[in-house]
Amino acid sequence: MRKLMICLIILCGYSLQASDFHSPRTLALGGSGHAGPLLNDAIFLNPSYSSFLPTYSMGMNYLAFSGDTSSTNDPVSKGKNYSFSIQDGRSELFQAGAAYTVRGDGKFVHIGASKSFVNRFGFGLGGKFFFNDKEHTAGRDASFSTTSVLAEWMQASLIVDNIFETTEGKNRGLYREYTLGLKLNGKSMVMGYVDPHLCPNSPDGKKYGYEAGVEFVMMSDFFLRLGMFKNAGIPFQAARGRGYGAGVGWIAPRISFDYGFSRVIEPVIATVHAMGATVYF
Repeated sequence: MRKLMICLIILCGYSLQASDFHSPRTLALGGSGHAGPLLNDAIFLNPSYSSFLPTYSMGMNYLAFSGDTSSTNDPVSKGKNYSFSIQDGRSELFQAGAAYTVRGDGKFVHIGASKSFVNRFGFGLGGKFFFNDKEHTAGRDASFSTTSVLAEWMQASLIVDNIFETTEGKNRGLYREYTLGLKLNGKSMVMGYVDPHLCPNSPDGKKYGYEAGVEFVMMSDFFLRLGMFKNAGIPFQAARGRGYGAGVGWIAPRISFDYGFSRVIEPVIATVHAMGATVYF
């Protein structure tokens, strides 16, 4: 246990965790799913959940977006993001993952580590480094998260993101945020996600927001997803706004494929498409 605490303290001291990249599933669910991320999504959404995912997985995601240049004086141009990730949920000491992400405003490395107790409660520390580019300087920050399985039909999580709220992070729109994640399981036929959040120092003054989504199990291995968000983080814009999403996913014995679509309404109008695959065993 002492070694575990030392490792987690090191991670916290040198990094940060945030939803700085939306996978196809997260995009389709409107950014929600913090209380029940699938496979490597835990690295971005809630590192404490990796303890509930006893698999070794490698993932790759690609996102492309285009903006409506007539809708604003500060339009979003066409662009793309991508991410590569790896996660080990089978280690007995603690579970961990890492991801390399490229966005329009720079490159990120995310790290997450977690440990569970009695298979019903877990805590984790996540982190990231962000690097120099033409407009931003390098920096780092930290986050903390917990997950609890309250009942067979309900899970909850609490994430404190961007704990140190550094100047370098705020230049990329990374402000401290508190997120309560809730997952409701309707007999494994439909899952609902509600993630209200608070950003006390939001630069636009909109402190409160939410992400919400629903996931339908159409067959044992095929999923239909819908979601919406308001005053929530939009990673590819490095901003906060509102919109909606939709998508599908297919899970095979050793690989999963996902597609997500999102329409951003504020602060600019933009259309987003994302696709990805994850190999796990």
